[in-house]
Amino acid sequence: MHLIARTLTRGTFALFAVAGCATLTCQPLTVTVADKKEQARFETTPGAMRTTETGRIEEDVRQSRTVREYWVRSSEGTWYRVPLEQYRKAEIGHELEICK
Repeated sequence: MHLIARTLTRGTFALFAVAGCATLTCQPLTVTVADKKEQARFETTPGAMRTTETGRIEEDVRQSRTVREYWVRSSEGTWYRVPLEQYRKAEIGHELEICK
């Protein structure tokens, strides 16, 4: 009985794992580029926590960086975030294939 339960549990897990991966695949969509924009924001991430020789907990230096995002707007008005390479290829009035 335990063997059947384990087999069903593993099979169910495998089914959900495969279904979860399906959402990460690219669904190609061709849009006509009406506009494009680049946005930048400053992001600070906390440093790693560590314990010193005396037992105190300290935080390492925080890391700060600029994060850039690239967007194109379709002729229907929907904005899509795209990688830098696609942003560079995008020309207003021309079609662009993106992953949705």
